[in-house]
Amino acid sequence: MSITAIPEAASKHHSDALSYYVQYYAQVKARPEDCVMVGITNREMDIEVLSNKSKKKEIVHVPLDPPLSNAKEARARLVNMTWESVEGLGMSRYQVTKYQFDVSQAFTIIASLFMYYVFLAPKQYIPFQPFFDSIDPFFKIFSMSLPPFAHTLETLLLMVPLLDKHRVNGSRLRWKWIIACLASGGPAVSRFKKLVAEEKERLDLEMKKL
Repeated sequence: MSITAIPEAASKHHSDALSYYVQYYAQVKARPEDCVMVGITNREMDIEVLSNKSKKKEIVHVPLDPPLSNAKEARARLVNMTWESVEGLGMSRYQVTKYQFDVSQAFTIIASLFMYYVFLAPKQYIPFQPFFDSIDPFFKIFSMSLPPFAHTLETLLLMVPLLDKHRVNGSRLRWKWIIACLASGGPAVSRFKKLVAEEKERLDLEMKKL
């Protein structure tokens, strides 16, 4: 790829990397969708950023230090700068780009729904009604309040930091994981971590091939 073709390709396929460059090297907050590379030389990149507050566009200059010696060096340099900026911003190289629903999440959700059913449904519709009637009312209230309380804590303290660290930026994907954690708690967190491990294995294998 020639150096003149880089801005269009970067803007089209790597807007997330452009936002990392701007935030890490220029200390300017920017969302991926607000970044467009408008030029590159052997000494710097010019990235147009739409301010989220003022709604005005500005050109941010990201230095290339040391300067590029030739066009072939550009791709490798930009990849290295991506990883440097990602890690400098406190994020991980291993990005999660999909959501997966599994049996453990389904089991937790079904178990919770069954508990609410037997505690709240009319008595004539409850199996083993004498047994459930013998349960202390305080324990019923405690049991029903525990899942939403625990899952909310797991979402705020575990899932959201994981989403930030592993660069789950798309609002739809991010909300899928948040809703999954609110509904199932720990199993959603475990599935997310498994996807991180799979991505680490895949990326590390690719790096060994280079």
